[in-house]
Amino acid sequence: MVVHQSVVHPLGPLELTELLPGTGWDSLGLHVGAAEEVEHWWSGGTGEQNLARLVDLLLQTRVTVLDVGRVLLDGPLPADDVHAAHGRVLDLGARFGAQFVTARFGAPDSPAGRSIAERVDLFGQLADQARPYRLRPLLAPVPADRLDLLGDALAVVAPSRGGLVLDVAATSATADQVEEAVELVWEHLGYVRLSARLVEAAGDAAAGLLATLPPHVPVALGGDDSQGLLAEDPAPRLRRLHALVDEMLEHPRARARRTGGS
Repeated sequence: MVVHQSVVHPLGPLELTELLPGTGWDSLGLHVGAAEEVEHWWSGGTGEQNLARLVDLLLQTRVTVLDVGRVLLDGPLPADDVHAAHGRVLDLGARFGAQFVTARFGAPDSPAGRSIAERVDLFGQLADQARPYRLRPLLAPVPADRLDLLGDALAVVAPSRGGLVLDVAATSATADQVEEAVELVWEHLGYVRLSARLVEAAGDAAAGLLATLPPHVPVALGGDDSQGLLAEDPAPRLRRLHALVDEMLEHPRARARRTGGS
């Protein structure tokens, strides 16, 4: 179970890593590119210091990094891990031991402005360059209740064996919709994203929403455009959110056993 840094913005990645132990969350997602608000963490001498400090802190706390983001697919991707923006994302992702790198097609070219073939080519370029870094690219995010968009995303990522991030709205999605979406994308499912704001709004009403999610699929708590939803008093709220998400993952049979059949 994963917390994205955007949830606690403007708290930085070092502060988030220190915060997670004891909250139930054991992994994090980092925004390291394509956003002005993170540039001061990863540029110049400060970036080198933060890199070394974060790697050391990850080892100390046993917190892992699920993904780094993001790469904007708005044109050809030159193979350059020094000067190209996407190259830095890949480089940092490898150094942090991340599993995924997330990507989006840059407006106004996406998705309607580019053909499927053009998008397949751009995403394929990223997949080819991410492979030596042992990163799998994911198209993010794709709503679970839009099978048309899921089908479109699959057409883009499948040729290069990439994946996608399935975005589940805790306040409106149904368990049947989630199950249908997972069945459709299956081997191309990277992880499920939940909005922290919507999880809080749904509360206990969302229990069982992810009950049929395969146990190997990570679940990530995301923010809404780095609004810092948990910037104040974050630890207690993260523990509460962990309990709510855990209930979303609990199968009805497990709940019956836990509650004595009530």
